[in-house]
Amino acid sequence: MIKFHYTYIIMAIGFILTGHFLNLIIITTIIIIHELGHYTTAKILNFKVDKIIIYPFGGLTRINDLVNKDINEEILIATSGIIYQYVFYLLILYLYKNSIIREYTINLYKTYNSGIIIFNLFPIYPLDGSKILNLLLSKIFSYKLSNILTIIISLISLMILLVIDTFTNNYSYIISITILVTYIIKFTKNLNHIYNKFLLERHLYNIYFPKHKTISNINKMYKNKTHIIKINNKYISEKKYLKYYFK
Repeated sequence: MIKFHYTYIIMAIGFILTGHFLNLIIITTIIIIHELGHYTTAKILNFKVDKIIIYPFGGLTRINDLVNKDINEEILIATSGIIYQYVFYLLILYLYKNSIIREYTINLYKTYNSGIIIFNLFPIYPLDGSKILNLLLSKIFSYKLSNILTIIISLISLMILLVIDTFTNNYSYIISITILVTYIIKFTKNLNHIYNKFLLERHLYNIYFPKHKTISNINKMYKNKTHIIKINNKYISEKKYLKYYFK
């Protein structure tokens, strides 16, 4: 279920060779706790989880389920990682106040914990900040437009991240940024495939949302609405239109 990416292994070797073994343990613990937040929440909400991948300064809980899931449930999954981090921080703080761990350890933990939270909240795909932003955009805009806006915002945010001096000379962050660029490129290439999957699910399964919207173009479908398609002054239900579309 948990897979350690080769870039994490490179980072781990670097920490071990430089004698920063405690740093490695703290970072790895925080990442796993964060991803367990996503995993347990997803399982409680009956989402299908494929696996957890551990990267430098972050992880990815890969969910292999329908695109047309409840947006609020997906937001809960996306935010649960940070919630778990905070709860775990309270536990570490309790151990420190009871003199179970040293001041050096708690200070090191605070540094990495806050750093990972801030990094994850950047609106860069596939970080949590980007997922939350994408889901919020899906409440306002069509599903396809929300994905396009997510890519644009990801690229702008990545450029901002690259000019911050804190990240320029740290090899672990350079590896992380390289991974992010790879995911953005892959997401961009798969936009049409993702949208076809979104349409096909609505055709194959009994997906219904109480909110209705009339559209004139199939590319303007919303994730949280049921649609009426208007063509040549005629109104066709979403189910009927998709039946002809895939036929």
